[in-house]
Amino acid sequence: MSEYDYLNARVRGMSTDLLTSGFYEQVLAAYSETILMDALLGSAYSEDMHRARERHASLSVAAAVEAAVWSHAAATFQRLLFAAPPSPRRLIALQLNRWDVAAVAALARARLAGAPPHEALASVLPLGEMTAEDLARLAAEPDLDGLADALTKGKRPIGFEMRRALRECPAPADPRAVERSLYQAYFAWALGQLREGDPHEVLLRDGIRRHIDIMNVVTLLTGIRARPQETRPDVLYERGLLPQKFLDELAACPALEDAFEALASSYLGPGVEKGILTYGQSQSLGVMERFLEAVVVEHSCRLFRRDSLSAAVPLGFIWRAYNECVNLRLLARGTRYHMPAAAVRLELVMV
Repeated sequence: MSEYDYLNARVRGMSTDLLTSGFYEQVLAAYSETILMDALLGSAYSEDMHRARERHASLSVAAAVEAAVWSHAAATFQRLLFAAPPSPRRLIALQLNRWDVAAVAALARARLAGAPPHEALASVLPLGEMTAEDLARLAAEPDLDGLADALTKGKRPIGFEMRRALRECPAPADPRAVERSLYQAYFAWALGQLREGDPHEVLLRDGIRRHIDIMNVVTLLTGIRARPQETRPDVLYERGLLPQKFLDELAACPALEDAFEALASSYLGPGVEKGILTYGQSQSLGVMERFLEAVVVEHSCRLFRRDSLSAAVPLGFIWRAYNECVNLRLLARGTRYHMPAAAVRLELVMV
């Protein structure tokens, strides 16, 4: 029996707790904080919602929803890791490590800014291999050196890689340089763990390379928008799916509109097509980034139904659960800021 037979049966069982399109239509039909909270109390998020309201009575409804959603996802991913046999667990951990890197990058920025631990933790999502308790201990470290040393206490491979990245960062006082060192270390290390011909591992390799593409594209778009004040973009990450020639041509675009036209010819084109109107109304690069990321998220979510006997099932499930969190955050913030339901629906990624 394959290591994935039992695991994938468990994952399919866990997937029954994911929200359906009917949930979103129910909330959007009478869009308000009360409707959203009532709908979540009738879902798999019920216990997390009750705990969030009890622990954080002073939080707004939207903030309580976000706290419950991320707590639920963190517990779900930890259950998935615990249930996985050794080989699948290694791949699942490599996938979840992307959020460990994001969390440590956020903590490092907070530490460099002199923010207290509770403020640092407010910007962190405990969705990776590291638990909320692990991240709280890291946030309590007094400086970047202490943070680097504390990363190895859990004996996780990603912790050692991140410590090395922090130690070897050429500009440890520059938050952007620290973040780049962390991600560069993760990308190189994670891709180095994956064998080219393995049918399970190629799925994760492809996902990591798409993550590299998104970060490179956002870097280039940000640099284009900053011109002429900033003419040289940050150094790009290597080994994404988009060829270097394409990235060079994108970097040479004189304006964002030209860059969007160039992106329309790539696999990220559907994101440009869906997001260009909303971007035109908001002039927010973050909005376009959301639509570009949605292309990668949709691709990754579809893995869930690709091969019932492979790593596609747990990897696809992770992305579906994460996408659900992002959708619920959009709903929560939309109710808080009284956004029209039609505008929120446009940004939801339904898979």
